[in-house]
Amino acid sequence: MTVPTLCVSNAVDTLRDFAVRADDVDELLSECYAQQDQALFWGPLDKMLVTYEPIGELDWQRKFLEIDGVVNLSPAGRTGSLFADMLADPELMAAVAAHAGPGRRLRLIPHTTTADLWRFTEALRTRYDVVTELPESPPQQSLRDLLDTKTGLRDLATDLGMTDGPCRIPPGTHCAGKQDVPAAVRDILATGTPCIVKADRGEASLGLLIFRPGDDDIAERLAGSTFYDEDAVVVEEFLHGDITFPSVEYMVPADAPPHLCYTTDMLFEGATHLRGNVTARELRRAWWYRPLTEGGLRLAEEMQRRGYRGRFGIDAIARDGVVYLHDLNARRTGSSHVHEFGEHLIGPGYLDTHAVGNYDFYGLPTGMYLPEVLRLLGPLVASPRHADRGVVPTELTDLQTGRLSCMFYAPSLAELHDLIDRARTALDLGR
Repeated sequence: MTVPTLCVSNAVDTLRDFAVRADDVDELLSECYAQQDQALFWGPLDKMLVTYEPIGELDWQRKFLEIDGVVNLSPAGRTGSLFADMLADPELMAAVAAHAGPGRRLRLIPHTTTADLWRFTEALRTRYDVVTELPESPPQQSLRDLLDTKTGLRDLATDLGMTDGPCRIPPGTHCAGKQDVPAAVRDILATGTPCIVKADRGEASLGLLIFRPGDDDIAERLAGSTFYDEDAVVVEEFLHGDITFPSVEYMVPADAPPHLCYTTDMLFEGATHLRGNVTARELRRAWWYRPLTEGGLRLAEEMQRRGYRGRFGIDAIARDGVVYLHDLNARRTGSSHVHEFGEHLIGPGYLDTHAVGNYDFYGLPTGMYLPEVLRLLGPLVASPRHADRGVVPTELTDLQTGRLSCMFYAPSLAELHDLIDRARTALDLGR
């Protein structure tokens, strides 16, 4: 008997813990909630999917992509923890328990394993007699939380000797608190090198500070940021120039060797604004592919030895023959759905025939609805069930705020980038 799958798209939970330091936290988070929609493609297509709010235009996506087996539920309240909100909603909990079926088992796939996940699974066991399988949740919450920090990555890589070689962490240090940051910044600037300051638990590029030789406002800018308090702070060389932004995701099972899921090329606007990801067979020929995947596997094996299990992603910067590891996300990532979109809707060997990616467009008129998007994109919109290339509007929950995310697929990486450009032109957004 197949165990029913429950996906919980709690992508904003850990971000919120850090973003509460911002003055405009509600506005900031409102731009992120649509990321919940990415879970539409996680795990099997037939599943129960819990999101912060109902997925926008879900009926259209079900019909267009022929994914009728998705059941989407949302809790009545929103506290900043999706699992806590589920626990507080008796009707939703009863529906989840019913989804377990006669076998009284569920396979749970979260975006992030949080402390409230364990309360949720215990409630299912004690109140509803439902056993939860957790293939993507590390049993040690403290280990997951440590590895998800900037210092966690630097310490892990240092323990493996990855401060040198073709795949390494950037030159830098971590400080016990912000009081030690000015001296660390000045030490790097004195070498003629710019540097970047990162809060240890920072997410989504929030609070990043970049300093260049000659800057004399270090203390003032630190004091003016709400993202730095007594937590640890990482100060690293700011990598710039002729660079690319590859990333990689691994699965660490409980009882099998870790394996590579996919690699992507991250698409940035400026130095810190991520707009999309692409994965393609052409990336395997990039000079950075071997050092990144081999270095990533070393991290995965060590993480497994320490007790980690589940997915994790590494964001890197590739420059001058060296791959620098600058972030480890001990969870699913913003590109997990890109890979699974390809696997589910094109096929398990999709990289042999296609490139797949996503891209977020900003600056559309507020108040826009899906019919207008479909009119503007016209014949570019096509389902991978019936075409070899096309654009699929997704993450439609916050479309009316002026942001549109789309999935793209095409026979080659060059053709995929051309599709992104054509969609941008059709939406009248320029470059």
